This record gives sequence, structure tokens and C-alpha cells, in this order.
Amino acid sequence: MLDFASLLVAIGFSTAFLSVILLAAWKTSRRDGFLLTCATGALLIAVSVGLSVLDRLQPSVWLLAMALTLLMSGTANLYGSAAQFRLGSSPWRRIVVASLIPVVLTLAPLMPGYSGIAYAISFLSTAVLLFLTSHQFWLARAQAPMTTLTIASLYFVVGLSFLPRAVLVLVRDGIVVAGRPQNWAQDLSIMLVIGSIPALGALTMALSQIRTAQAHRREALTDPLTGLMNRRALFDAQQGGLAPASVVVLFDIDEFKSINDSHGHAMGDRVIVLFATALKDNLPASALAARIGGEEFALILRDTTLETAARHADEVRRRFVALVRAEADLTCTASAGIAGTGPHAAHADRVLAEADRALYDAKRGGRDRVVIAQPQAERPPVARADTAFRGSAG
Repeated sequence: MLDFASLLVAIGFSTAFLSVILLAAWKTSRRDGFLLTCATGALLIAVSVGLSVLDRLQPSVWLLAMALTLLMSGTANLYGSAAQFRLGSSPWRRIVVASLIPVVLTLAPLMPGYSGIAYAISFLSTAVLLFLTSHQFWLARAQAPMTTLTIASLYFVVGLSFLPRAVLVLVRDGIVVAGRPQNWAQDLSIMLVIGSIPALGALTMALSQIRTAQAHRREALTDPLTGLMNRRALFDAQQGGLAPASVVVLFDIDEFKSINDSHGHAMGDRVIVLFATALKDNLPASALAARIGGEEFALILRDTTLETAARHADEVRRRFVALVRAEADLTCTASAGIAGTGPHAAHADRVLAEADRALYDAKRGGRDRVVIAQPQAERPPVARADTAFRGSAG
């Protein structure tokens, strides 16, 4: 047999240090609240281990009750932190429920003296909570596949090791245990815990760093005012070219400068947000929408025709006019230019340039309209270089 007390002390110090590290990481990245919840769980488990050591030195039903309560509460916090990572919502209601049920079930036989039953229930409850924690990370695997799957596997294996502990404490020690249960399952489980703690700590920190990097990338590719993709994101998404039957729609808010001049930039920002709202309404799942300039927007539709795209663009334009009139009491319009790839794939720059020329035609033709680009052979010569996007003349 291994020195059980030494193993407990090792777990206590490991979880305490892990709690401090996670707390420090949370202090530098407050957006990752799951780190604080996980640190709280590790701290509760560390205190639980300390009480278990004291109970081993001087057995007391109250020390044992507090140790088992903190063990299950700490594990419930680990479960809550996993759910918080996946869902982003407050975990405290989930933690309270996950703590209260096993604690009540454990203390009910412990207080009358049936410590064997109490141990078995606490071990079984801890296993269930670890399985639930593993399941949460499994459900979140799309966020960081390798890291989340490794964490899920570790929690599952550690949870699995608690099951024979629950069985053996009843089979070998009975419903009343004199001292702490000691058997091969106890030693194996504790050794797995000792080995898993640093790995789980490192992986949890890595998960936080991955999420932070992903958040920074999203911010870099998102227009902060409208929540749409920005110009860079749109170009990144089209590096491989446009697929066949794709259509590009370029929008421009008409005479936008006069809105800023007459009503102020705050109203101008509101008008831009309202256009983004009109653009996002009824947006097909496969479509890409972006703000590519001050008052310029782009929409890429897949598996559609020019005529269908024109009807969709006209609906966007009409929705925008109605929204601005209803919410800002302004008369404001928008123009759109449309171009497509046809039955073959095409470079995004070429299609965007054609849509830009159509937008220019819409502006030149009186604004407040949708224009489909003419086939290149039917167009008069253009006395300027093609560009992916043109600055609007208003």
C-alpha cells in the first residue's frame, strides 16, 4: 500500500497551487469567467483534502462531513465552469443544484453513523459530476477540438476511477467504516488525480488563451458599429474565388454626407446601424454580409440568380427606407449594384468590380434603385482602372 496521507497532501498542494494559477489567469483576462469558477472549485477541493488529512489524524464525523461536502461542492464548481465555458452564462444556479443534491444524499446516512454508505454515495456523486464536466467539454469541442477533447477525456477517466471506490467501500468495508477506506481503487484513483491536476491546469490555461486569440480575431474581422463582417473579413472569405451561381450586391446609402452634415455623426451612425439591420433581416444562411466602407455594404449570395438577388436587394432597400422613416423620422434611400459569376467560378475582384460599376450606374441614374451589371461585351469602354470597390460619390 502507498502512503495514503502523503498522497492526500500531494493532491491538496497541487489543487491549491492550481487554484492560485487559475485565479491569476482570470485577473488578467476577466472575460474568461470560467477560470474563476474553476479556481473556486480547485480551492474547495484543496480545503476538502486538508480536512480529510485532519480527519485521518483525529477522526471526527464533523470533519468528514465537511470534507465530503467540500469535495462535492468543488467538483460541482468544475462542472459549472465547464458549462460556463460552453454557454457563456452564469453557472451559479447549476452549481448550487449540482452541490446540494449529492451533499444531502451523502450527509443523510453519515450523521447516523453509516459512513460506508456516505463514502459510496460521495464517490458515486463525484464520478457523476466529473462525467457531466467531461460531457460539457465534449459539447464544446468545436471551439478548440484537440484541447477540449483532451480535457473531456481526462475528466472522464478520473470520474471512472471513482466508481470502483464506491463499490469496494461497501464490499470490503461495509456500511460502517472504521477510519478511511483503503484499497487498490483508492490508490489508483488518487494517483490518477495527482497526474491529471497539472495536465488539466495547463490545458485549461491553454483553452483560455485559445479563446482569447479567437476573440481578438473576431474583433479584427468584425465591424464594431454594425456587427457585420468588415472589408478584411470579406476578402479573407473569398480568397479562393467565388463559386458558380454566386452573386455580389454592393449597397451605398444615398447622399450620406448630407445626413452627417445636417443631423450630426451620431445620427449618421444610427442610419448605418439601421441599414445593417435591414441587411441582416431574412439573410440566407449561406450569405455573407459586410460593411466595407463608411456607408458602403456588400452582400454575397450563393446558389442564386441575378433576378432573385435583385429582388432581395430591393427588399433590403425598401426595409431600410421604412426603418429610417419609422425610427429616425428621416427620408433616406440606398442604391445597389449587382453582378454574378454565372455558371462558372470567378475571381472575386472581377465580380466586385462589375457590381461596383453597376452601383455607379445606379447613382448616375438617379439613386434609390437597384441595377444589374451588363455583360462586359455590352458595356461602353470605361476610362479608368477596375477596382474591387469604389468610393461612393454619395
